[in-house]
Amino acid sequence: MALPLAPTSPAPLSIEVTGPIGTLWLNRPDKRNAISLEMWAELPQLIGELEANDAVRVIVIRGAGDHFCAGADISTIGAQLTDGDGPGSYRRINEVAEETIAAATKPTIAMISGFCVGGGCQISFACDLRIADTTARFGITVAKLGFTYPSFALERAARLMGSARTKYLLYSGDIVDAQTGYDWGITERLYEPGALSAEVEALAEMMAQRSLLTIIGTKEMLASFDASSTIDDDVTATWEHEAKHGPDIIAGVEAFTSKSTPTFTWLGKGR
Repeated sequence: MALPLAPTSPAPLSIEVTGPIGTLWLNRPDKRNAISLEMWAELPQLIGELEANDAVRVIVIRGAGDHFCAGADISTIGAQLTDGDGPGSYRRINEVAEETIAAATKPTIAMISGFCVGGGCQISFACDLRIADTTARFGITVAKLGFTYPSFALERAARLMGSARTKYLLYSGDIVDAQTGYDWGITERLYEPGALSAEVEALAEMMAQRSLLTIIGTKEMLASFDASSTIDDDVTATWEHEAKHGPDIIAGVEAFTSKSTPTFTWLGKGR
């Protein structure tokens, strides 16, 4: 089973399911996958469809062609960047999209080649993991346009790579290369271009075989830690109870004892 090399749909955003891996495609290769307001608005629905599909255990977000995402499509949404923050505003639609990725219960991987700039950083930074090849380039270039980066995205960037490095990207508008991105902690793995797809596929398949209970519980506890620098006792208690009463711990211990591969069946709380 191999991940598709290109989307089968011509739509600017689309999803495909290959075994346990759900892929969300950014598909405007002629625009370096610059993301329009309509794409931001549709993104939560597509993430929701992958979340609701029990066959999907890992979500991969990637761009068609040579680039991940060159950012927001300024040529079509430039005037909307200052239209306030009401429910139908660009900023609010943008926030809902980013937070939907961050709140996904299933593990998310951004597969990054080429430009990952502005809105592309928002999407990738909201994922759990970022795996890149050596063509990757990272930047947040709002200082060249004269507006501020969204506060929710700025917080996530600072948590990921630190305040000083975030300041450098924002103050300078510079584009840094793949090695710098890796050194700064933006990406967890860095591969040669020809190896990226196979490496992401192998990682996703490995994660798909692990306990979804462990992964989702860990994700929720770390979200609690990010919010308050400690893990809320109620969150801990919830997941300890879920683990004790769920099927995965039985399968895991039995497989460990018999030196076999466990089959984990937990799909969600109360299921």
